[in-house]
Formats: sequence, structure tokens, C-alpha cells
Amino acid sequence: MNIAVAGNPNVGKTSLFNVLTGSRHSVGNYPGMTVERRDGVLASRWGGAERKFVDLPGTYSLSAVSEDEAVAFRCLRGIDASPPDAVLLVLDGTNLARNLYFALQVLELELPTVVALNMVDAARDAGIGIDASALEDALGVRVVETNGRTGDGVEALIKAFDDVRAAPAREYVEEHEPEVRPALAKLEDAGTSRAQARWLLCCQAADTVGLTGATADQRAALAEVGRDTCWTVARRLVSARYRAVDSILATLGVGDRIHDAPAMKTSERVDAVLTHPVLGLLGFVATMALVFVSIYWWADPLVGLIEDGFGALSEAIASALGPGLLTDLITEGLIAGVGNVLVFVPQIAMLFLFLGLLEDSGYLARAAFLLDKLMSNLGLHGRAFIPLLSGYACAIPAIMGTRTISSWKDRVVTMLMIPYMSCSARLPIYALVIGALFVSTPEEAVISPAVDRGLLLLSMYLLSTVSALAVGYLYKRTILASPTPPLVLELPPYRIPRIANTLAVVWDKTLAFIKGAGTVILAFTIVLWAFLSFPREDTGAGGDGPTRIEASYGGRVAKSLEPMVEPIGQDWRVGIGILGSFAAREVLVSTLGLAYGMEADDDDPVQLREAMRTDVDEAGKPVHTKLSGLALMVFFVYACQCMSTVAVVKRETRGWKWPLFMLVSMTVIAYVAALIVFQGGRLLGYG
Repeated sequence: MNIAVAGNPNVGKTSLFNVLTGSRHSVGNYPGMTVERRDGVLASRWGGAERKFVDLPGTYSLSAVSEDEAVAFRCLRGIDASPPDAVLLVLDGTNLARNLYFALQVLELELPTVVALNMVDAARDAGIGIDASALEDALGVRVVETNGRTGDGVEALIKAFDDVRAAPAREYVEEHEPEVRPALAKLEDAGTSRAQARWLLCCQAADTVGLTGATADQRAALAEVGRDTCWTVARRLVSARYRAVDSILATLGVGDRIHDAPAMKTSERVDAVLTHPVLGLLGFVATMALVFVSIYWWADPLVGLIEDGFGALSEAIASALGPGLLTDLITEGLIAGVGNVLVFVPQIAMLFLFLGLLEDSGYLARAAFLLDKLMSNLGLHGRAFIPLLSGYACAIPAIMGTRTISSWKDRVVTMLMIPYMSCSARLPIYALVIGALFVSTPEEAVISPAVDRGLLLLSMYLLSTVSALAVGYLYKRTILASPTPPLVLELPPYRIPRIANTLAVVWDKTLAFIKGAGTVILAFTIVLWAFLSFPREDTGAGGDGPTRIEASYGGRVAKSLEPMVEPIGQDWRVGIGILGSFAAREVLVSTLGLAYGMEADDDDPVQLREAMRTDVDEAGKPVHTKLSGLALMVFFVYACQCMSTVAVVKRETRGWKWPLFMLVSMTVIAYVAALIVFQGGRLLGYG
């Protein structure tokens, strides 16, 4: 049995899906967390018949004004594939007044449906007593009380699908009015069901019928009806549904009393500070500062331990295998290359952990509300904040998250902004440069090494965020000018984060990063090692001649390209790393680890941060300085060094125009910004 899981945003739909299937999808307190269908099979812990669940995007209506809403309706109607055998309709027990409008639209489809009345614990705390039997009678389908956070009621919910039934056909009085009846009849004559006819008329009124996959006959029928009549019909249908909602609420004796709940009262008092235009922004910056300082405070010792571990592993392999090509490949190539990327896994895991805890607690929903005011002043779409926030983890799902934005131009603007957000792939670069070149001893620190490094890391993230907003502001007023709709966003009560769920998501995301290091970065490292290893001839290493790596095929190419990166303060090693990082940003770290490991004069393992810190040129001057390190980090703030991001933008925009524009413009901006930082710093006497 295929079961579609449908509901409004922020009703615990994905949490319930995770409990049913044992999945670990991220959940959030704002719309846009689910932007495409997700599949999962009923977990074995629940036993019974095999059932497949499809988690649909959360939406307030089936009248599609954005692609995620269209995904929900197309799946429920079986437009692209067979319709589901049944629907699991998730309602928020604390806010039936909002949920029932969408529920009526789903029930109009006449699919076998079971209602999960979720968040019943919060409803009881608010003094809202809902009679599930009375709600069953009002809706005509089975209703089961559940709690997606704890799993209460899930067994009863699963059993309810053994005898699932469809709601009786629902008609509204307004459908028999003279203006409405002919419009519905035209579409029904074109082979359209009553439910789909209602939907198409509403979409045509909102000028979003292009998202519906309507047939040629249906489009012809809509053209005959006319836009003005569609508007009239849509208004009548919406009013009819809301009158039906009021009737159901009156039958149940339920009002909207969620704001009387102790959790909501506490939230409102806290929100008076955290959503304040000034105090809220200061609080947000302070929160993020604490996050990044903690990343260095707690993770940096683990980074040192992993460095030592890879060093010991390299020594052990060299001792066991003895000199030879295979030993060089493993120690100089794999361990020095991939290993120097993996040492930063603790910091990446810490970033995912803190973001997960802030998200699960409800704080990031406040951040979205707070920053929407700033974004609106810049002319940016309020819903752009959620994909931008996701960009801190990875640009690819963030770009897919733009499907919640109804305006095409606003979607493209947001896609062009997201790559400026510092994703987790940039973190190893920032961590390497900061750890190697900044505040290496307590005597250099202004506050303490961990705090100073954390604040410098925060500055890179703030620079990326401000830059993303700046380019969005520029594009909205030039090449992609369009009006900005307001953001409608619910602020749920603060909740204690579910540590087990958060840790599971952190594990999955960290493992995905490690797998990336074991695939793309590993493959590139092996190829680069070969280019830097041959021809294997004795050279003037340690003398006046070129080193072995400089005399290699790869070294010769890199040296010829060095004039391109010298103006931004980088040497040939960084230059070849920048070229390789177009495949994946972390390649820069693996390239530097590979180069320094192969250049070592003895068999002792090289620690990359120490090697960069102590590297000097022929004149005895440091190769890498604070100024060159800052220029390098600024370059990676702006550079679009990720082919996967380019590919997903091409897929979402259905062409090469915007991804190529993004790649070229960001590369130019990155180089110019790094040039200004390095050359400007030298003019000021910092070089």
C-alpha cells in the first residue's frame, strides 16, 4: 500500500514520517524544509503489512502558487504517476482552524484517508479538548490521536489503514450558483473530476496553472471560462470552504486557544526580546558568535588528535612497507591528501550539531522572522531566508528549497545568492588557514586563541551572508527586478531539542561529508599525486635546483600558472589547489597536504598546519602570511568552487544561462576581492 503523508507546514508531518519509517529527515519549524516527495517503507519495529509512505511538501493549500505545492497536488491526483492508495492527513491539534481548510481540499479528492490528530499533548496544555469521534463524524474519515515527537498513537494509526475509507463526496452550496456551475461543468466535460476542476479554476485565477500539468483540453476549457470568471469562482469556493471550517469548529466546540498555553506565553515573553529589531539582531549575532567560538573551543583538540593519528598511521605504513611507489602513494598521496581533509570532521560535525539544536528548539524560525524585516527592506523575498540558511550546510538542498518561492524571478535571485553562503565545504579551508596562520600562541591572542579564532571564523560567515544579501539587492533592482510579496510565517513555541534525532541527523550529514572525501577528493588526490610524482628523477632537492615535486609534470604546470595567483598572495601550491577545487572546495586542503607531504626532506609525517606556518621562500620570508591567508579565505567566500552546485542550478533553471552567469561572475568577484585585500593590505604596510 502506497500512503501519501500530507499536511500544513509545522504540524509534525515529517516527524511522524520519520517515526513510521525510521528515517532521519530534517524537520524544522518553518515551511520549506520538505520541497520534494520523500519515500520510506514502514519500519520493521511496527510489524504488519509492508507499506510505503511518501512525505509530501507541507503546504497551506492545494491551489499551487509554488512548485512545492504543485508537487503535493500532482502526487495526490496521480498526474505524473499512479495516485496513492491512501492518504495520511496530519493535522495540528492546537490549530485546527488553520489546518481544516487544507484538510477539506484533500478530502475532496475522495481518496481513502486517515487523519492523524498530532500534537495532542500541546493541545491539552492549551486547554483544547478535541473529541476525536466528533471530528471523525464531521470529516467522514478515521481520526487517530498522535504525538510525532514521542511516537504515541502510531500503532493505532497503522492499524487504522487496515479498513481505511474515503470521505463522502463534498459539495458546496456555492457550486450551484449560476456563475460557478457552468465553469465547473466546462472542465468536467474536458474529463476533469470535480476536485480537480476546483483546483484548476483557483490556479488559473492566481495565474499559476503552468504548475499544474493541465492537459490541452483543460487549458482550452479554462480559456473559455475566462480569467475574471475564474476569480469569481475561486473566491466563492474559498469562502465556502471557510464556512465549512467554521461549521466543523462550532460542532466540536473548539476555539483558537493555543495562545493561552503556558508554552506559548513563555515563548511570547522571550520573543519580545529575540524578535526585537535591535536586541534580536544583536542576540542573533551573539548566538552565532557562541557557535563558532565553541567550534574551535571544543573541536580543535580533536583536530590535533586526528592529525597525530594520521601521522602515526603514515609512519606505521612506511615502516611496514618500506620505500617504494606504493608506500609513497599511500603516505604522500592518500594520507597526506585525504587525511588532511578528514582532520576537520569534528568542526564540521560541531557546526551541524549547533544548527540542528537551534533548528529543533524553534530559534531559527525566529531568526527567519527577524531577518525577513531586513530582507524586505532590501526588496528580497521573505521565503528566501530558509534556503539561504540551509546554504550554511550545503548549497544543493538549499537551491532545491527555492521551490517554495512562487515568483520565478525571486527564485532565480535566491539561487544566485545561495552559493555566497559559506557551506560546510568551505569550513575546512577556513579552519586550515586560521589554524595555521592566525593566533598560534596565547601571547598573540586578544582574548584567547579559541575565542579569537572563533570570531575570525564568524567574520567569514558574516561576510558571506552580507555579500549574499548585497548581490540579491543588486539583482532585484537590475536584471531580475520584480515586486516583493510578504512572508507569512508561524512562530511555534520553543521546545526542548530532541537530542537523539539531532545526533542522528548530524551523523548522516557528517557521514555524507566523509563519503565525499572518499570519492571525489580521493580520486582527484590520486590523479594529482601521479602528476606530482613523475618523472621520478633525482633533482636538486635541498640545493639550488628545483625540488622533486617542482620538477614533476604537475609541478611544471603549476609553476607556469603561478603568475595568475601571485597578485592575490598565493604560491603555485595554492594555485593548483584552486584549480582542483572547482570539482570540490575541499580539494584545496588535500592538494596542500599532498604537496607539503611530498616535499618533506625526511620520512617524518607532515602536519599541514605546521608546514604552512613554517614554510619560507629562498629569501627566508614566510610563504604564507596572515594577509595572504585572509586573501585566500576571502577568495573562497566568493568563488563558486563547486560543480555540483552549478549542475543543480542548471537543472532547476532548465538551462545553462544562469549557472554560467553565476560561475563566471562569482569567479571574477572572488579574484577581484582577494586582489583588493592582498594588494590593499600591502599598501597599508601589512604585507
